[in-house]
Amino acid sequence: MQRYLKPIAELTPAFDILCASNAWQASGHPLRVGNLNAIPTQFVPPDSAGAVPRNRVLKNNFWNGSHIFEWADPAKAELQSMFDNPPVLQELSEAVRVYAPIGLGSLSDRLGNLVVQLPITVLMSKFGEMRESGDITVAVAWHLQAEPRPLRAICELDFDDAISGFNSRPVHEALTLLPMQDGQGLHRGVLWDDENRVLLAASGNMSFIRTIGVDLRVMDPEPRVFSVPDGKGGEETFRVGLMPKPMKNVVGDTSPNPAGEWRQFRMYREETARLAEERRFVQYLPVSGQQQAMHEKAINDVRFLINRHGQEGAWLWDPFLNAVDVIKTLFHCHFSGADLRALSAGDIPPSEDALADEAAAPAASFAAEQHAILESVKSNWRGLRLQFRVRTGSAGWPFHDRFLIVPAADRGALAWSLGTSVNALGKRHHILQRVDDGQRIRDAFEDLWRQLDQPEHLVWQKP
Repeated sequence: MQRYLKPIAELTPAFDILCASNAWQASGHPLRVGNLNAIPTQFVPPDSAGAVPRNRVLKNNFWNGSHIFEWADPAKAELQSMFDNPPVLQELSEAVRVYAPIGLGSLSDRLGNLVVQLPITVLMSKFGEMRESGDITVAVAWHLQAEPRPLRAICELDFDDAISGFNSRPVHEALTLLPMQDGQGLHRGVLWDDENRVLLAASGNMSFIRTIGVDLRVMDPEPRVFSVPDGKGGEETFRVGLMPKPMKNVVGDTSPNPAGEWRQFRMYREETARLAEERRFVQYLPVSGQQQAMHEKAINDVRFLINRHGQEGAWLWDPFLNAVDVIKTLFHCHFSGADLRALSAGDIPPSEDALADEAAAPAASFAAEQHAILESVKSNWRGLRLQFRVRTGSAGWPFHDRFLIVPAADRGALAWSLGTSVNALGKRHHILQRVDDGQRIRDAFEDLWRQLDQPEHLVWQKP
């Protein structure tokens, strides 16, 4: 790393040398680079409602934004070892961060590129909103050594890939008003120097707070307490803090949008489909001797999902599900009175030397054995609403897949494929993955659940 100061007059000759000989030596020493290709000039705004990725490596791009000249190495041949070994790239990023706030690891696609940043310092600008009218304001203050010149302020309001608001006004005063129609979406503003044909400021996507939703929760002073055998002759006691459903309150503009709810639901489905294409998943690949540690991590991941999304309930669907699995997962739900369900086929997990054979017949005494285990738990059962059923006889249908289902999330049911049975989580390779259409998984579970409603199907329930 090297820091040096150069007058602006020497910048253009350095660009000329770079373009002619593919060499950068503005510091007086050549910088080793690959075969660089120029990228069209860009303007990078400061962070606003969301983070701008390029700001992870730019210097102090807090105010008006910066013009960026960039030359990219499309091959990155001499850096391939870092891309092949991400921990090494992360180590480099952390070592650089000691000296400069540059996040190389989080913007690895720019590694090997040459970037020249020209920050806008000739003026300071700020975009705001009038609370009563929703109009946009643009405040401008010129540098003391700069000659003020005419500018144009432009602002647009975007929502759902449509422009729902737009205005443009000349800027002659310290504060300029841009009347805008009210509506959903994110604003974006720019300041344009018409005389010199150059951007002097741009905002990131801006959002202004008009409504605040408040969820009030009163913590239950008494936790759920239960103890289970620890496998070593003793007991392990758990205390699970409980919370009731929140009391919801809205502060601010509560005027309904006639199309808002339907549009939000459609946009949510589109976003869910997009995220599904990205295949977000957790992969478990334990090494020899670490199976138990990885199992505990996988169990904690399931608990995390239950407590992140299961305010209304959480259902486990697993042909090998047993009482210990239920205790390890659903018992740890923080939400008092949530609808917790467990559905098993009563199958016996295969032995470690017969992992491929998962067709073991259900044990005749499965329900009685699991009932006894659950009844032996020492607990006050506070806030626990759980029912455990097993498929026996000809009712319903045989099942194989394993799912964690959240039946009533904010915008529909969610479901995760466990990839293996709960008792085998993390012990051998599998993938925990959110499925595309949780509602259909929920419907299939509930259809089978309704068919298993006889006394012989009930293993245990509370209350």
